Amino acid sequence: MIKKRIKFKTANDIKEFVNITMTQRFDIDLIAGRYIADAKSILSVFGLALDNEVTLGIHATEENAAAYLDRISTYLV
Repeated sequence: MIKKRIKFKTANDIKEFVNITMTQRFDIDLIAGRYIADAKSILSVFGLALDNEVTLGIHATEENAAAYLDRISTYLV
């Protein structure tokens, strides 16, 4: 699993992130403390990530996730 730290500044950032994330074939989680949520669910992302820095858990190889990471690079910390 690939782990990256991310942070969103606005609700529009979350909307764009979820739209990008929903197109991926691999599983992607958000991890905040003891909570783990599906990053493809807009409600989950709003609940955990608005104004908080969280960990993104990508269940793919670096090679498979490279294009995805490029698309979400503005949210990486």
